[in-house]
Amino acid sequence: MAKRSVMRAELTFGRVESLDPPFTTASASENAAWFIRAMIFSGELGPGDRLPSGRDLSARLGISIVTLRLALKALEVAGYLVTSRGARGGSRVNDLNALTRCWTSWMRGKADEVDEICELRETIEVKIAQLAAERRSETELEAIEQANTLLLAPGSSVLRWNVAFHDALAHAAHNRHLERAMAEVRGELFLPADMFLREHRVVELVAAHGAVLDAVRARNADAAAECMRSHLVDTRAVIRQSVQESAEV
Repeated sequence: MAKRSVMRAELTFGRVESLDPPFTTASASENAAWFIRAMIFSGELGPGDRLPSGRDLSARLGISIVTLRLALKALEVAGYLVTSRGARGGSRVNDLNALTRCWTSWMRGKADEVDEICELRETIEVKIAQLAAERRSETELEAIEQANTLLLAPGSSVLRWNVAFHDALAHAAHNRHLERAMAEVRGELFLPADMFLREHRVVELVAAHGAVLDAVRARNADAAAECMRSHLVDTRAVIRQSVQESAEV
């Protein structure tokens, strides 16, 4: 059995130190493509964002530049990336419309797995919220609060704000395995960016995060777990609706 390639998470905005793609026999280029695509799925790379240089990216992922080019080409063909040549060239994440088309294609192929992925996410993140309420330090509480205010910053991204909040909670839970599991399952769940950009959805996310934060601040582990469960059940309903809409197109 082929050894898994270890893809470092230094490229992400989160706190996870390492992230292994869920392959045991995939090629190094397939693992690299999974890792970069997971960053797009989670919102850590958004529409129009430029990827690091090929030299930096291959070094961080621990692969050759040739292997990286294969991964980038596969993502370009699939529609996730666009690549330009020349001195100012390089790879960028495609625009919002292109990513939405990628999402439609992805969900059509994964529709039967969405509930299972959501169930796993709920199991992991409900426990993270509970442990964060029990174990967080004052410094970690401050980090969670700061992550929750990122939406107010100029040029902020709703997706990145959402990722930062959940990452800060995971760090406060003091369980590296849960933290890594959260990052991995997030990389398997592709929610289209425009779903997060709808005004009513943003309002709901702000309220849900606020309820979890209040419980963590009060060190009420049961309330933190229940608020997180409610938040993720609502998110699952949004995803189900999106899957159904994509199937009708």
